[in-house]
Amino acid sequence: MAQLRETVRELLSDKCTPEKTDELTRLFSVGTWTHDHPITYDTAKSFGLPVRADIPGEIVELMSLYPQPVRRQPTVEYLPEPRRLKGAGSREA
Repeated sequence: MAQLRETVRELLSDKCTPEKTDELTRLFSVGTWTHDHPITYDTAKSFGLPVRADIPGEIVELMSLYPQPVRRQPTVEYLPEPRRLKGAGSREA
């Protein structure tokens, strides 16, 4: 979590005020979302992030050459208790 906080701080330090950087650093590093949850343009804008929607057509075309797979199953699974391995006695996974 410390690594994530420092990375967010580094990315935002020259784009936001120190107060806004501190606020967003906390927001992005406390587990509000999983690592694969996208932050949309509208959400980023609502946070006060300096985002732009005017992507040049050439960039959009380039990005279309590298489509991302659609996942049907979440990549993060919440388990309310420790998972136990079969045949491992009382060892926890």
